[in-house]
Amino acid sequence: MQSKYFRLSLFLSVLLVIAGCRTAPEHYSKLSVASPSSFSEAPTNDVSSAWLATFNDDQLAEVVKQAQLHNHNLKAAGARLLAAHANARINRASQLPTVSGRASASRNKRNAAGGFRIASPRTDQLDINFTLAWELDVWGKLANRSAAAGAEYQAVEDDLQLAKLSLAANTAKAWFNAVEAELQLRLAKRTSESFKNNLEIVEQEFQRGTREALDLRLTRANAASADASMAARMRQRDAAARLLETLMGDYPKNAIAITTNLPPLETTVPAGLPSDLLHRRPDIRAAERRAAAAMERFHVSRKDMLPTIALTTTGGTSSRELEDIFDLRQNVWSLASNATQPIFQGGRLRAAKEQARANHIALLEGFNQIVLDAFREVETTLAAEDYLSSQAKALDISAKESIAAEEIAWSQYRRGLVDIITVLEAQRRSVSAQSSLIGIRNQQLQNRIDLHLALAGDFQDTTAEEASSQETALSE
Repeated sequence: MQSKYFRLSLFLSVLLVIAGCRTAPEHYSKLSVASPSSFSEAPTNDVSSAWLATFNDDQLAEVVKQAQLHNHNLKAAGARLLAAHANARINRASQLPTVSGRASASRNKRNAAGGFRIASPRTDQLDINFTLAWELDVWGKLANRSAAAGAEYQAVEDDLQLAKLSLAANTAKAWFNAVEAELQLRLAKRTSESFKNNLEIVEQEFQRGTREALDLRLTRANAASADASMAARMRQRDAAARLLETLMGDYPKNAIAITTNLPPLETTVPAGLPSDLLHRRPDIRAAERRAAAAMERFHVSRKDMLPTIALTTTGGTSSRELEDIFDLRQNVWSLASNATQPIFQGGRLRAAKEQARANHIALLEGFNQIVLDAFREVETTLAAEDYLSSQAKALDISAKESIAAEEIAWSQYRRGLVDIITVLEAQRRSVSAQSSLIGIRNQQLQNRIDLHLALAGDFQDTTAEEASSQETALSE
């Protein structure tokens, strides 16, 4: 009887498969999803940070290292990767059978009417059942869901790499901003001290009657303005230090030691950078993986309108005596198959399919925009390299000439050859030129960091070199 039931159940399942194949959707070009056979919690495509060494700043390397160890946003990105890894495992498990067990025991004993207790046999019942359920993936819907989860996992893995790269770049930029703030503060202190020294001289000459009151008041105003500028620079330096400490995962207490070294750019950008370097950008890879996942979800939405076929097997044992529970003669089991076909759901399934299609198109367009933005970022930073270099050369000349002009103006003023207005203007130009030179040197460093960020690494295609070396090793 059991054999007949099994053959009947199998026959019905085959009939449902054949009938369903007649209503299957037409052939479509499937977007390939390179779903990994296994998922590792640690990402394997780490973004290279070799570009940091090109700045020749040991303290910068240490600051970035501490940020990658302690930054809370980076830790959150790592946790999201673990969640995506678990979700991928859940979706892969849906393709496998599920087994559940249940055990129950009961005891029955009857007493005579009237309250008199009469000895009667006791009935004990012990049942143990196991149920195995398996949804047949006839249309590949479960495989599509698993592939979508795998692509999402890969996208989140790339998100983590993007977070690492962005953190390194933002920390480096914050570091050089802090260095510039320190240099600007020191320039403001030197300027304030110089103006105060000049004020003492003008006050002494005024007391001797060799200088006018206008000279004294203008010099006092100049010294006070220098003090105000110094206070503003102190505020900027304080904010820059606290931001840097926050990126490093430390309490923003303005206690970090900041050097006065804005390193020169000793490496030049090689001509003819290959556009293939953009293939390693984590945001581009993540956008492509999410578009692939959306395509798999679209296939799922189409297959939701097809029958769902499941097999259920129940088996176990039943005995009135505990010692007979494993007696094979007491075992009972059954096999059942069922198919569920959506008939009418108010257009919900069709709407879900259209929604999935629209989501896929949106992610594809978003992917195209990310690629376009990547090219724009590279082109913009490459063009800025030349503009900033020319600007830095001009400001270097301006700073040197302005310093010399300030010295000449002050010397001539002491000899009565020029008025105080000429001296004050020369001093203003000198301070402005020196400050602008410090700022442009930092802008050059910031732009170079932006270029490395846009290229997702240094100027060498290390991924291609690693792949080539692996192919050579395999051929040998």
